[in-house]
Amino acid sequence: MGFSGINPDKLAKTIASLDSDQKELRGSVTWIKSSFGQYGIDTEPLVRLGTIAGWAENQLPGLRRRLHLSIAEHTKYGVKGYVQIDEAKVGAAKQATADGKKAGEKWKEQIENGDISPEVFATLTANSADADYLKGFYDALGPQALSMLSLSMGDHMNERYKDHPKQREEDREVLADTFGTYTQVAFEGRTAKEKQKAWNDWFDKGAIGPEGADAFRADLLMPLLPGGKHDKDFLVALGDRVFDSKNSKYAAETEWMEKNSGMSAGEWGKDGYTQLFAAIAKNDEAAGEWTDHNFDFVEKALYPAGPWRVDQPKERGEAFLGVLNAGAVKLHETNPRLAEKNVAHLLFANHEHAEGDMKGVPPIDGTSALFTSITTANFQSMSNSIASPVADQFWKGDKWDYAKFLKSQDLGLSGVEVSPDLWSDMMVEAAKDAQGAGTISSLFAVQQARIGEQIESIRPGKGSEDMTRWLSAKQGFLDGFYADAMNKAEKSHKDDIDQWIADTNAFRDGVIDQVTGVAAGGLGGAGVAGMKGAGVGAIYGLATDTATGLLKDAFHVSEKDVPKDMMTDYKKMKAQVADTSWQATYRDIADRGMKHGYDKVAYPDVTYRPVELSADGHNVLGDPKTESAAPKIHSEADNFLNKDGSVKPVEKMTPSQRTAYGEWLEQPAVINNIWGDLEARRNVRDWGTQGKGE
Repeated sequence: MGFSGINPDKLAKTIASLDSDQKELRGSVTWIKSSFGQYGIDTEPLVRLGTIAGWAENQLPGLRRRLHLSIAEHTKYGVKGYVQIDEAKVGAAKQATADGKKAGEKWKEQIENGDISPEVFATLTANSADADYLKGFYDALGPQALSMLSLSMGDHMNERYKDHPKQREEDREVLADTFGTYTQVAFEGRTAKEKQKAWNDWFDKGAIGPEGADAFRADLLMPLLPGGKHDKDFLVALGDRVFDSKNSKYAAETEWMEKNSGMSAGEWGKDGYTQLFAAIAKNDEAAGEWTDHNFDFVEKALYPAGPWRVDQPKERGEAFLGVLNAGAVKLHETNPRLAEKNVAHLLFANHEHAEGDMKGVPPIDGTSALFTSITTANFQSMSNSIASPVADQFWKGDKWDYAKFLKSQDLGLSGVEVSPDLWSDMMVEAAKDAQGAGTISSLFAVQQARIGEQIESIRPGKGSEDMTRWLSAKQGFLDGFYADAMNKAEKSHKDDIDQWIADTNAFRDGVIDQVTGVAAGGLGGAGVAGMKGAGVGAIYGLATDTATGLLKDAFHVSEKDVPKDMMTDYKKMKAQVADTSWQATYRDIADRGMKHGYDKVAYPDVTYRPVELSADGHNVLGDPKTESAAPKIHSEADNFLNKDGSVKPVEKMTPSQRTAYGEWLEQPAVINNIWGDLEARRNVRDWGTQGKGE
């Protein structure tokens, strides 16, 4: 049996693409005909292309009608995201809009006269599956009448509801559902910037109150958010408006946003900020844009220094953090650039706070969970900032400057390239909560186990021993970073260290035993924000049972192993692993061998033989332009060499050149060449965890 359904989100993208393509095709045909015609060149063949563009344009009204019906449709197919529409309504778009307009005008007049009939809700319910009807209705009703309707519905003495609170909620749900649909079609076809401006104009038109003191009442839209699916640009515009303190009417517009003294009932009696944050958090794109637009507020809310706190009440703080998690973590799947911008900004803001005069002011409750989610979602980026030979060149600005940050990033990579100091401060804050500490601990444990398996897989051979030492050194760098951050986090638990340790271990073991994917999910870009069903070990190519055993044994706390004031196994790790200047020495030795270009004597071939390769081994060359080098080096844009074959100064490399350079520095042939000198110049025995240098 066939399947016929519509996915509204996918259809909207198809329509946008078709509209853009037909306009581009039509424009190109017009330009070519005009340009060629003046030279007498036959342009008759272009007529067919123009006909195709015309055909595509003619399909758009029908497609948009189907989109409008699918947006409003409530009956879902068994296939996720798909709905079935009433095909009989497809040709009635104009009539639906006209009917909606007529009803909207009728109810507007009644509302303005203070007579709100129950019929308005019955009318909306009957036509809730038709976005064109709803557009006609709400366009005619207007924002002012809608505000007046909302004000009346929230009045705890409203005759229709005072003895029937369930009826108030039923009517509110009708408004939330239908108004949400309206927001998706109200300014259709405009750019995001144009739509947000149009919504701000709409808010202005909704001002109510005495003449001269009238103002847009943001609080009256908040009860219409729960239960509805609202347009991204509506949510961004509304969120921006509520937090625009530069607005001359800001105080009047937000006066009633907080939970009032009891004059309002139902959703109208609840905290408006909580309702707003909850609605924005449901839309990852809206959350990302709002976070970016309002970061001054975000920073002040995370680290409150005044009497107003976003986390009082608790539910408001949770909803606010939900916005940040959606805009920095969940958004990565659809808009990685904006998500990474928000991650970097949060990293910088937290680092600045940790190093600043207000470092004694703790962030709001729940921040540890947010930072755990960000850390797990970007765990590979963090690991790279710890153990890459070029990580000391990663971004660490004196002030937030997105242009400079973006210029420092290799845009061909996923994730952010920032100084390990920024990651350390975020990890410290995340680990103050036992669940955060346990989650992050499990990731470090699996990372170490994977490197350990790589070491075990290497067979003896020319170049293999030094590669083993290098991998073990990377384990040491990760150990040191982990130990340092955990030590700092522990200091916040002076009075309950024992409990924190027990809770940390218990939560980590729970993560692993239940195989919930909380920790592992981050590596796929979802953080703690809902990745389920994947085994922790699967992310690293380990069997789940192997990962489980390794994680449970890796970083356990043991009271009998160390003094009571140092009650963590990670405290036993050697202090020398905190070496933060090794990269410059490493690069200096490697670059020396390329001073006059590639020299096979300086970088002889090596045989690198992991177990998974054939018995013949794997010959690796030190020449960065050979097939055995990292693939990126073969692109001229990523070439980190000067014309004479020497290595460019790392600070003058482009980010993509720096990436290629970092990959080359970890080639077995390069490591084999430099390790002896490195041992002579640095105490590499203290870098790793498995006896390097022996």
